Amino acid sequence: MNRGLFVILTIVSALLLCSCGETEQKRRTTGYKGEARSNAFLAAKRLLEKYNHEVDQRSGLGDLDYGTSTIFLSPSSMNTLGRAKRLMDWVEQGGHLVFMISGGERSGNDFQIKASSWSMFDEESSGMLYLFEQLGVEVVDWNTEPENSVLVSMSRDDWESMEEENRVLLGSEVSEITLINKKLKIHHRGDKGLIYDVRNTGDMGSDDEPSKNKHRFLSLKHGMGRVTVLSDALPLRNRYIGQADHAQLLIDLTQLSRSGVILFANGTSASFLSLVWRYFWMAVIAVAVAIVFWLWKNLPRFGPQQDIPDSHMREYLGQVRGIGRFLWQNKRDDAMLGAMRRTIQCRLALISGEHHEGIFEQLAETTGLTMEQVIEAMTRNEVREPGTMVRVTRNLQKIYQQIN
Repeated sequence: MNRGLFVILTIVSALLLCSCGETEQKRRTTGYKGEARSNAFLAAKRLLEKYNHEVDQRSGLGDLDYGTSTIFLSPSSMNTLGRAKRLMDWVEQGGHLVFMISGGERSGNDFQIKASSWSMFDEESSGMLYLFEQLGVEVVDWNTEPENSVLVSMSRDDWESMEEENRVLLGSEVSEITLINKKLKIHHRGDKGLIYDVRNTGDMGSDDEPSKNKHRFLSLKHGMGRVTVLSDALPLRNRYIGQADHAQLLIDLTQLSRSGVILFANGTSASFLSLVWRYFWMAVIAVAVAIVFWLWKNLPRFGPQQDIPDSHMREYLGQVRGIGRFLWQNKRDDAMLGAMRRTIQCRLALISGEHHEGIFEQLAETTGLTMEQVIEAMTRNEVREPGTMVRVTRNLQKIYQQIN
């Protein structure tokens, strides 16, 4: 290597290594630990238990009976028409359904500039269409900007440097609702709104835009029960339930219900296979039919084994005859006789290259061949005459039949 190039590489390496000693410490919020990390409604559950309510959390709905008073539900549990009808029948019998459009899943990390709590809200699904049709509610996009849009331009380091009490509700909007004759302030970040006229109906809404009947919160009577719709579940999640009037909102919602078990149902999110079947079922059926036809065409048989026709046997014998003719013309008698000799040697446990006069004498006695014929059949090489080849092959066959 050129000496000058070596010096340059050494200097560059030294500079790089010197810079490795510099470190920078940055604050990073990781969020809750333990059960609260995987269950965003753990604080809500414990708060209700403190007020002597029986609370259950599980995946799916289970049995909807009179013993269940309130169900907090995410959109992923309302994705089919049958499930929506089942829930509305339960509401008509006196149940209270609290439906959370955004942030209703137990998973998600709220300790980020933009919280990663998610929702499988599909307003075009049959379950959603049925729910809002029964309620007479229209779901629309909320086109107004948040009151505090600083999160859009804020860096991660600036956000981390703030105290929790100053950043927890940063970027959220505030709605004022009246629930059980009490005015409550709740925060939300959802991008959906609800259109419904609550005037002279006895129902309750947030009246965020009264002239347009637009709401972030609705609580409507339905049959003997009630359906409450939250555009955002933020007030009920662990990080936010202690802020504003969020805890009081949870308590008041349960006071609108009959006595019984309060259920936080974790909706079963759609799996990859269920999504494939829902949107590409025709392609799945086509592939399945193609596989069936391929198996039918390529599997050996779908019934009892059939005898080989004589024409096929003659064709096979012709191939064997052709192979023998080819080997004979190319003077490969070793290939023609070697396979049978190796089979006999394996049966008799003979070792190639050693003398086996004693075994040859026994073969001569049992087969009726002479000693010379046995030795010729087992050891002769370079057979060039057709008559000799026929004789050696016949004697090998006789020996093989005798030892079997």
